Amino acid sequence: MDDVFLPSVGASIASRSLSGNPVVDFHLMKGEIVHHHYNPGYIVLSYLVSFVGCWTTLKLLHRRTSHRGYYNWYLLLAAAVSMGAVAIWAMHYIGNRAITMLDGQNELQIQYSAGYTGGSFFLPICVVSVAFYLLSLSEEVEIIRIAVVGLLTGAAVCGMHYLGQGGIANYYVTYSWPYVLGSACIAIIAATVALGVFFYLKRNWTNNWWKRALCAALLGAAVSGMHWVATVGTTYRLRRQARKASSLGRQGTVVIVLCLAFGCCIALMTFAVIGQRVKSRAAHQAQQVVLASVIFDTEGKLLVNPEGTLPSRKIAKTYLEETYDEIFDIDHPVFSWLYRASHYWPGVVELIPRMKAHLRATQEDKFTFPWTDKTASGRTALNSEEDQVDFGTTFKELFCVAASELAEATQEPLEHLGVLYESIMYTGTIDRAQMKKQKKSMAPTNDSLSNAEHGQLRSSFGRGQILFLVRQASKQDAMRLQAGGFGFAALTNIVPSLAHSMEVSPSELSTQLHRIQRSLSSESMLEPGVHLACYVLRPKFHGRWDVLINKDHKNLLPSVHLTQSSLSSWQKDIVKELDNMTASECYLYLQGRKSHAESQEEAFLAELDHAISSLAGQIDHPLFQEARLLARPFSIPCRTSDRSRNRQRATVVMFRVIADAHSSSPLNGKFEFGSSRLFRAQQHVYPRSPDHGAFARQVHLQFAGLAEAKLSASLNSGESSPRRPSSVCAASPEASSSGRSEREARAQQSPTSMGDVRSPNKSPTWAGKAHGFFGGIHVQREVSVDINEVEDHPETGREIELGPYGAHSEASVAPADIDTFADELMLLMMEERRQQSVKRQSS
Repeated sequence: MDDVFLPSVGASIASRSLSGNPVVDFHLMKGEIVHHHYNPGYIVLSYLVSFVGCWTTLKLLHRRTSHRGYYNWYLLLAAAVSMGAVAIWAMHYIGNRAITMLDGQNELQIQYSAGYTGGSFFLPICVVSVAFYLLSLSEEVEIIRIAVVGLLTGAAVCGMHYLGQGGIANYYVTYSWPYVLGSACIAIIAATVALGVFFYLKRNWTNNWWKRALCAALLGAAVSGMHWVATVGTTYRLRRQARKASSLGRQGTVVIVLCLAFGCCIALMTFAVIGQRVKSRAAHQAQQVVLASVIFDTEGKLLVNPEGTLPSRKIAKTYLEETYDEIFDIDHPVFSWLYRASHYWPGVVELIPRMKAHLRATQEDKFTFPWTDKTASGRTALNSEEDQVDFGTTFKELFCVAASELAEATQEPLEHLGVLYESIMYTGTIDRAQMKKQKKSMAPTNDSLSNAEHGQLRSSFGRGQILFLVRQASKQDAMRLQAGGFGFAALTNIVPSLAHSMEVSPSELSTQLHRIQRSLSSESMLEPGVHLACYVLRPKFHGRWDVLINKDHKNLLPSVHLTQSSLSSWQKDIVKELDNMTASECYLYLQGRKSHAESQEEAFLAELDHAISSLAGQIDHPLFQEARLLARPFSIPCRTSDRSRNRQRATVVMFRVIADAHSSSPLNGKFEFGSSRLFRAQQHVYPRSPDHGAFARQVHLQFAGLAEAKLSASLNSGESSPRRPSSVCAASPEASSSGRSEREARAQQSPTSMGDVRSPNKSPTWAGKAHGFFGGIHVQREVSVDINEVEDHPETGREIELGPYGAHSEASVAPADIDTFADELMLLMMEERRQQSVKRQSS
């Protein structure tokens, strides 16, 4: 057969046989430039691979919250791999797959050496890891850092490209320097812009999926643009014929690249499913009773999940009122119990496992609990004709269990989770169309502020409720939370997305969060010394009462601090002379007495006069003129220095008055009417309060007996499935003042609440052991060291350094609770009101 040699384009030499198939003479082509063309399909595929890798990278960086912690290191490594291995490395080899040498002969196509290919895989990953780590050192988007990171990212793209090109085994590769510089500029500039925009949006929590996709498209354009500009300026001179055994095949490279890209697609779909589940859960929680954690850092930023939501757990799908008029709000007795429990978690934490067991033991097909959703009704309740635990008790258990799960989610001890905020926010108040209109509106409306003044933000169409556990995180706590996968966001940036998930107005949520922030940043206890205060009661519907309180510190009354550290006997005598006088009468009396008083007495009278005038100016309401002074001073806990271990008390002299039911809040905006029941509960909670012990005893009597009775009933019945208790119920601390129910009385007299009472001939059972663990004896341990000055020993002349020591025990009947000044004032004013009513009826 005769072969006719034809010169190929650009001095490449080939021959074509008589059958028409090309025959290449490799000896003649060696060292010659081999021309090539491009496959458009692979060009598009290479950009899509880069785009998917960049999008995955930005999604992983979006979820990263700090430069500390295993979680964040994992995200950093995953982002570096998706960027370096997929967006850069995979894009390069898919792009080179689009290059077809000459007429497509297999012996002329590009092949790669394994060593250079492996090196080009790890180079961009390492460089991009350093770049992303530098960005995570601070949340501030600084131009210099963004420029450095853009330079490193562009260098990673260029370095990988030319290192990968160096791995071409069968061609000598030469470059045109203008194209080299142009490709480097494209990579650096586009990467800098894309990453700068992304991190700016991330810092402001406005990084929506479509914005992230645009940044990924620009970053992918940086990688692809650099590659193709450099490729256009590249020439290939044949070195040798392609070998099958000693180099990486083209098809093998494509398979590896597509597997990496497929892994990124799976990651993106997984994140999409997680995001959809978060949105769906938020939509359901907007119609449920939810417990959320509100934690502010030292800079005033709010703790949120990577999805931009508050850490939260469902308590129940709804609160089941026993009567139509009973509404679960801050004036509800159950809310007061929850408030006290959150201020003394050590009194609750040991019973939470038993609460969980009790809830599981009492659940039926029609019930649902936070960890299950078995029914469509979703009603968490215990209703039976038999004696039963009321829903308020069940709700307390659900609250404690939800708080325990929230502590586990935030990796916090329950004791450090926070305290319940003095307000309930109603969620699901607006629909999607309204949210779109109000999304950009951050200014509080008059309606929201008016509602906020009453202690709660409620809408008539609210479908859910949210309770907040709040606390201020130290710098170390904030760094630990960030290392655990949480982030801190400025309120102005995060409120729109939070409001959208809660289905509330952004202005309403912003008002609530700012009030929580102010309450955490300032002291809420009286200063040591003497104070003059005013206790104003206002009747409400259904026998409830409001009290005039400080708007920012709801546990404080309107008060004025006097200069005296304490009242001497003669000062107390002067106060007694003012007993039961109105503010106007006190003013006239002090003016008259100052005219013939001594200098020391005159100074005290002038201070009292000034204090009454200041208090009247604070309240700014005519009803203060009708307030009557109560001469008996009250001793109230006050602010104590951290170094002092002794509880200090402030002396408070009270004016008291009952306002009209239609009285409004004072016009100066510093005070508002709030729940009297909650105010009384607030007086029990302060650092080192002795009331915590009384509350712990109440919790033990109420819930330990429930768990014990349920366990005994289920085990003694011999049935495999648990049954509801028939006759044992612990007394609720919120019993009405008129008397306790027969069910509660039986609970106190039940032997099962006092210990294990059984026949001595009866063999002990596991149920019997349970009695020993949950009897009616509550044990508290207190360690105290008294250091007293003693005289020298009469015989030795030496000081007695240590007296007799050893274990000392004491048993006593503890009170059910300790009355505070608010309780005493309430009883006093109710008695005065009753006496006035009797006088009016008799006259």
